Amino acid sequence: MAKSETTDSWKHCYSPSPNTGAYIYRVNVAAAKLGVSRATIYRLVKAHELDLVKIGRRSSGITAASIQALLERNLASG
Repeated sequence: MAKSETTDSWKHCYSPSPNTGAYIYRVNVAAAKLGVSRATIYRLVKAHELDLVKIGRRSSGITAASIQALLERNLASG
């Protein structure tokens, strides 16, 4: 991981996941981690594939656990 990614990543992560120590990722970070668009993240939320958590009045995050579960489901099925 590049130095700039390391120093900036704390701004978008709100506590522990196995790889980064984050519980919640901002939508744009989750999209980047999965290699999909923000619109796809919202489609996955609507399909109950990912869990969206309100962080504040205007902010949302995707739980690290739901990202991990999505990856595990996709690895198991494909």
